[in-house]
Amino acid sequence: MKKLAKIYHKVEHFFFDSKHNSEFLSFFRVAAGIVILLHFISIFNDFDQFFSSKSIIPPDIMATFNQDWQFTFPLLVKQIENIGISEATTIIVTKTTFLLLCVCIIIGFYSRISAFILLFIQVLLMKGSTFFIYGADFFSSMSLFYLILFPSDSYFSIRNFFKSNQKKEVNYMPVKRLFQIHISIAYFFSGFDKLMGFNWWNGESIWKAIHLPYANRDFNFDFSWMADHSFILIIIGWSTILIEMCYPLFVWIPKTRKLWIALTISMHIGIALVLNLYYFSAIMIVWNLTNFYFENPDTVTSKHSLFHFLQRKKRNVVALTSFYRN
Repeated sequence: MKKLAKIYHKVEHFFFDSKHNSEFLSFFRVAAGIVILLHFISIFNDFDQFFSSKSIIPPDIMATFNQDWQFTFPLLVKQIENIGISEATTIIVTKTTFLLLCVCIIIGFYSRISAFILLFIQVLLMKGSTFFIYGADFFSSMSLFYLILFPSDSYFSIRNFFKSNQKKEVNYMPVKRLFQIHISIAYFFSGFDKLMGFNWWNGESIWKAIHLPYANRDFNFDFSWMADHSFILIIIGWSTILIEMCYPLFVWIPKTRKLWIALTISMHIGIALVLNLYYFSAIMIVWNLTNFYFENPDTVTSKHSLFHFLQRKKRNVVALTSFYRN
């Protein structure tokens, strides 16, 4: 019974210990909001070609891959047209709302509500245009989901800045641990999937990836010399497998955490520069920093941190305002 009690105490301490740095909340809210906003701005001018009735792939064809019960953006447009509102108006309102909700998340103005509405809109767009979505869209949706769960606008936010009264502290650690376990599982099975085939063993997958038609178009790196040095492709392939599969082990160990975060972020920077998957890499870097960078004791700068500096400035402003009122 004593052993079970110790195990239970460790598990409880792991999931519910509230003595952790809360700066990751404001970082995650601002960073994820900026990435989602920039991603949407990148397709803003081409919105009609992806999500309207004038899409490159007609909505009727994309609808064949959806279930009858699924509510999608094209279906929403049809329902609104039945009450006399044109598709063009719906698209303008959707685009404007999407941008405003991203800004609300970034500045911390009722971020949970904004993230909930934005997640609803994004899922409508994704389900109605399945041919145009990729990893960045899925991880953006999951980021919005975690923004709903986290009290992210309780720290370093417009909503909280003008509140002089102290809010009741909320223990967000169960959600933080869920987030950390989530990313650990995602990396492990990504690496495990690569391990199952021989294409990553012999570097073939790396060679194919860097020569995809849409890859390496911004910097035009010359990789032809790798054909005579195939061992480099093998090293890159096995390095990717090891970084991802060993992620759940080494990122949880304090002594190896910094190294593994650096290796993982380096991998995503390489993906961004070579494969031009900027937003996917950006959102994954945000996930890594959010979950484990702030776990390191030396990153918790307590009284000298930016967050605490702004908090002190806020208290000074509130005190000064109260002084003049009196």
